[in-house]
Amino acid sequence: MPEAHQSVTDPHAADVRSFGAVGDGRTIDTVAIQRAIDAVAAQGGGRVVLGGGGTFVTGTLHLRSHVTLHVAGGATLLGSPDLGAYDRDDQQTYAPGIIGQVLIFAQECTDVAITGTGTIDGNAGRFEKKMAASRPVLVRFRDCRQVRVQDLSLRDGPSWTIHAIGCQQVRYQDLTIRSVDHATNDGLDIDGCSEVFVTRCSITTSDDSIALKATRPGFPCRDVTVSDCQLSSYCQAIRVGPETLADIERVTVSNCLIRDTGMGGICLQVAHGGRIRDLVFANLVMDRVCNPISIRLGGWRDGDDNVKPWFLDDSRWQEGSLSDVLFSNIRARVPRYFLEGTPKESRTFKANEKTCITVTGTTATRPARITFDQIDVTYPGGGTLEDAARPIPELDRTYPTPFMFGVPPAYALFARHVDDLVLQRVRFRLASSDVRPAVVCEDVPGIDLSGVRSDTAPG
Repeated sequence: MPEAHQSVTDPHAADVRSFGAVGDGRTIDTVAIQRAIDAVAAQGGGRVVLGGGGTFVTGTLHLRSHVTLHVAGGATLLGSPDLGAYDRDDQQTYAPGIIGQVLIFAQECTDVAITGTGTIDGNAGRFEKKMAASRPVLVRFRDCRQVRVQDLSLRDGPSWTIHAIGCQQVRYQDLTIRSVDHATNDGLDIDGCSEVFVTRCSITTSDDSIALKATRPGFPCRDVTVSDCQLSSYCQAIRVGPETLADIERVTVSNCLIRDTGMGGICLQVAHGGRIRDLVFANLVMDRVCNPISIRLGGWRDGDDNVKPWFLDDSRWQEGSLSDVLFSNIRARVPRYFLEGTPKESRTFKANEKTCITVTGTTATRPARITFDQIDVTYPGGGTLEDAARPIPELDRTYPTPFMFGVPPAYALFARHVDDLVLQRVRFRLASSDVRPAVVCEDVPGIDLSGVRSDTAPG
């Protein structure tokens, strides 16, 4: 690289302004920044620096192996409002109409990183809010090794924030993610990846904060550790599945705070014939979480052809399994109402549908070896005798959500078609009267209740 393009303090770093970037918040700097990335890659690797005090407007940037894109404190990388400025990921078959375009893209790279205390802003407000509208993903890593994203603020993504698919050795550390403009605003999507660490991240999203998926056959999602994070979502804080075209296994989530979720705290869902197994959730606090824990093993049929528009076929759904899951040392508080809508829309209070912990399979599929140990949950109450007597439909091949069955017959836990369910040292509390039983189990052989205490309505 010519000397004029090198950093004074780091001979392997390049300031994008030396390649023609302006950083005035108006000029499109895509070509200049890409030129800097390619030059650093050509010299064997190093850092590409967006200096502080500037706003750099860009379309798609393609990262290269051994290159770190560094957004310095005070700098902003701002996504272009023009959808035509974004390249499409041609391999993206999952929901391609929504998440095909990408702002920062790395494919088949090794040792690639995005760092700095600056901001990556997706400019979400400039894109349509319709569900089927094309909206770029903020960052995607496809089939990469040794991936690192650290210290950044990522905000206002038009769609998913960071999507890693088919990657190995991924580390997300000390990130602040706030993305609430659109219904598809996920935080971290970990899709068919292995050896993943998520540490000390604060994530607020309108869709799932952290989602583990397996959308490609032959690409399991495994060996994932999430720790010391704060999560908030108008949807689910942590969702595992339901996209299970391969297995999801060996996952631990610990020492996290989950709060203000509109649908669920932790949702485990199998719908496409894969396996979810060997998961541990420990040392968690949940506050104002509408449904603390939901487990569902079934199918997900859409239309007569049984194929979702993004190619998820559930014809093997009866081969799926969900087993060996431990929930330990968890304290949760369920609100009577939760806020619906994003902060930039009209937000209203919606009544909580008297939800509870649910563990459900079907007559053909059965979750197994699910353990709750040292769980303390406070529910708002309000259930009636009619709620307790309400028949619950099977819904074998319905899109899984914590609310899919409507008002459950129990105020604390409803289980059906489950093998080896264990509740030990469990405390269920009521903030107000609820005449439903605390626990209702249907077709649950091998249930073990040890030290379960629950509040009961008078009479």
